[in-house]
Amino acid sequence: MVADIEDDTLLDYDILKGQNGRPADILLSQNIILLDGMEIPIFQVRKIGKTRRVVVAENMTVPGHAEAVVSVYIERFEADDDDTEADYVVEPDQLFKERYPLQMATTLVNLNEAPTCKVRVLSPYPTEVNLRQDAEIGIAERMEKIVSVLTKAEHQAESDNLVAVRRITTRSAEVKVVNDEPNGKYRSQRI
Repeated sequence: MVADIEDDTLLDYDILKGQNGRPADILLSQNIILLDGMEIPIFQVRKIGKTRRVVVAENMTVPGHAEAVVSVYIERFEADDDDTEADYVVEPDQLFKERYPLQMATTLVNLNEAPTCKVRVLSPYPTEVNLRQDAEIGIAERMEKIVSVLTKAEHQAESDNLVAVRRITTRSAEVKVVNDEPNGKYRSQRI
């Protein structure tokens, strides 16, 4: 069957026939089907996918040997505004792991708390890494049920630290000065 149809439609709609054998007129621009002189409304239903894209909200530089809090946008749909429990788990995607020398913490976020969500990334290497706005860095998947939360806040000593970037220590930096008496020289020794 060959038909000159300007709009993309499902095949089932293309072959609808009325009582007199005439095919139905499909008017997608008006969201109706004309069948035997009757207007049948078309409701377009979009299935919301299981995973959503996570993109960087603004340009950011993550210094070497540092932890950073990154603002991200999570793909949203109109139905999210009515969802009282919009809890999602944000994880790095494969492209993020291949492209950036960073580690991302898996984070539980609620889409309806703010326009952007926060995730933590860690730079274990000495080089700084640039994250550009709209760069896709992860995926978010809906949580059906939260069984328990281990902690609702960070360590008490960190509650006043509102800086987005913090230095991390990957190994002991203590250095001990040792006197080599036979040579009369001093040398440093890492502890």
